[in-house]
Amino acid sequence: MPRPFRPRAAALAVCAVLLPALLTGCGEDDDKDEDLTEQQLDWRDCPAPSEAQGGGTAPSPLPGNRGEWSCARMKAPLDWDDPDGATIGLALIRARSSGPANRRIGSLIFNFGGPGGSGVTTLPAFGQDYAALRTRYDLVSFDPRGVGRSQPVTCLDDEQLDAYLQQDATPDDAAERSRLVDGTEEFNAACEKNSERVLPHVRTTDAARDLNLMRQVLGDGTLHYFGISYGTELGGVYAHLFPKKVGRAVFDAVVDPTQTAEQGSLGQARGFQLALDNYAENCVSQAGECPVGDSAQDVKDRIARLLRDLDGKPSPASSPGTDPDRGGRRDPPGAVLQGVLGVPHRGPRPGVRR
Repeated sequence: MPRPFRPRAAALAVCAVLLPALLTGCGEDDDKDEDLTEQQLDWRDCPAPSEAQGGGTAPSPLPGNRGEWSCARMKAPLDWDDPDGATIGLALIRARSSGPANRRIGSLIFNFGGPGGSGVTTLPAFGQDYAALRTRYDLVSFDPRGVGRSQPVTCLDDEQLDAYLQQDATPDDAAERSRLVDGTEEFNAACEKNSERVLPHVRTTDAARDLNLMRQVLGDGTLHYFGISYGTELGGVYAHLFPKKVGRAVFDAVVDPTQTAEQGSLGQARGFQLALDNYAENCVSQAGECPVGDSAQDVKDRIARLLRDLDGKPSPASSPGTDPDRGGRRDPPGAVLQGVLGVPHRGPRPGVRR
């Protein structure tokens, strides 16, 4: 299973926020005679996730040992305006329906958002949550073009990416803002340089057309779809392009495509604040001691204080030889915050103290 948080893997999501056009692919072949809708997928045991997918171990058997996850690659046109031209490979994962064959509805395709998240690693992590859906559907997800094992974007080398991720994303003065802007411009330029050939072919409309091809290859007359966050925007674009091919669909945490980037960020911030408020209330209401504070306000104050301290002196990464005072890597404050907020879900771990 994938590890829950990997800063290097999160870089793909950062790419998507800072330069949406970067979710790219590379030409895989030039077979101009193949009807891609007729291709037969070669389903095999899934390998362990790649670094681009977040790392970790191969997906575990399905709950109750009722089958295994299987993976395949689907060919799709690099340029949907030239469907007979060069192709790219899209990574897919599937769990076959667990119910009677005569009760099977079809495939249910998931996109978990980002944009830039790996569906191949995310879907198995929620296998138990979707067990009821699996009685009627094959559960399917994929790495969108440019993500994970679908010709992943490479903008920087490891050392450069480490430096980029250590930037202060919450600048406090003009100098910090200037460094952040300069670093972002350099990052964008590197992505354009390394992905120049494919950048025009990585729009949401391209991903929607990939979904329609996926539907056909999987043998479904209509697309049954589960979209979360950005996945709702992708699903909406699909419905706009192929209104007669929409089957059953669920849109969770809907993105409003009419909002500006600023409006979307403010709305997301309000949602995060609501989640933090609920977390604090829930933590102090538990029978056991809340590891963060005695009251909801105390919980929020302690978290805010921790983040302020980290802004002034970032914590060293857990890897040996990574002392930040000696040029080593630092844990981004966001990773620390995720660890703190995950405590009520996992239970306190050794070293979690007030």
